[in-house]
Amino acid sequence: MNVSILRLCISSASQALSDRQDDVNKLNVFPVPDGDTGTNMSLTMESVVEEVKALPATATPEQLSDAVIHGSLMGARGNSGVILSQILRGFCEGIDKSTIEFDSKNIAAALKNSVKLGCAAVHKPVKGTILTVIEDVSKVANKCSREKLDIAQTLNAIANE
Repeated sequence: MNVSILRLCISSASQALSDRQDDVNKLNVFPVPDGDTGTNMSLTMESVVEEVKALPATATPEQLSDAVIHGSLMGARGNSGVILSQILRGFCEGIDKSTIEFDSKNIAAALKNSVKLGCAAVHKPVKGTILTVIEDVSKVANKCSREKLDIAQTLNAIANE
């Protein structure tokens, strides 16, 4: 598994969220429209990026996963940050780190675990939240895995979802 590519993905995801944090703030309507969901998620991801940056260039997949889990948990802001940290934890714990290839099967398993831990972080999960997004993305990844799509096709399908 290519740790340097995953590091770049984490950084890119954080930047994309930061670029759109105002849009995400406006989307937040549950349980009350507090207007800080995008901000809290962005701050949580920034903590992940800092933790990942502190890793040596020779970091293993296990070290990267541990850094993402630790960074997201320690940097979680607000309810949305806590939920995001559990989604990231689920993803990291769901990855088969022994595999050489990060493929659609691996992504599907990781996202399935993200759904499980993300939903467990909320007392009464409600449709129309980040949990719905991760569930929908997980379903797409599972379909891609069944169809044996390559990594680029899988990631494109997920992004389109």
